[in-house]
Amino acid sequence: MSYPGHILYEKTGQAPAPSKDFHQLLVGETEVTLRGWKVSVRKDQRLIPPSQRKVSWDDFDEDTRMQSEISRIFGEETLSQVHALICGDWLIRLPVDLIIRLCGYIELQDIARMAQVCRKLRDVCCSDKLWENIYRAHCDTVTDQMISLAAEVGWKKLFFTNKLQLQKEMRRRDRQKNNPSNSENLFITE
Repeated sequence: MSYPGHILYEKTGQAPAPSKDFHQLLVGETEVTLRGWKVSVRKDQRLIPPSQRKVSWDDFDEDTRMQSEISRIFGEETLSQVHALICGDWLIRLPVDLIIRLCGYIELQDIARMAQVCRKLRDVCCSDKLWENIYRAHCDTVTDQMISLAAEVGWKKLFFTNKLQLQKEMRRRDRQKNNPSNSENLFITE
C-alpha cells in the first residue's frame, strides 16, 4: 500500500500476548495510520482482511481509542513519540550528541532554561560531555590537572568555579599527592 507524503515515523510489531496479531504504525505529514493483521490458527478466521484506522493530526488528541491501541500494542514511549511528532517537538528526538553540539551555540542562560523543558533535555544539559565542550570552548588552556579535577568534581562545577579558587584547589591536590601522609592527619574546619 502506498502512503501519501513522507513517512515521519514507522513502527511495526506483534501485539502483546496472547495475541499474535501484527501491527504497523505510520505517522505521516498530516495523519496517523494504525494497521493490523489478524493472525489466527483457526481456519475459519484466516481470510479476515487487514484493518486500518486513519486519524488526522488535528483529531489525534481526541481519539482516545487509537491512543489506547498504540499504547497497548507499542507502549507508552511510542505514544509519547507520536505526540511529540504531532506537536512539533522535534528537538528531543535528535541524537544526544547532536543536541550537545547545538547547545554549544546558545547562551548559558538558555541552557539553564532548556534543562527545564523535559527529563531528556535536563539530562543532556547536566551532562559532563556538554560542560566539557563548553569549558573547552570558553577556556584557553586545559591542563592535565584540570582534566583530573573535572573527573572528580565534574566539568560543570569546574566551569563555574572562580579561577582563583580553581588554582587554589589544584595546588591543594598537588600537595596531597606529594605528601599523602600529611593528608591523613589534616583536620579541616569551615
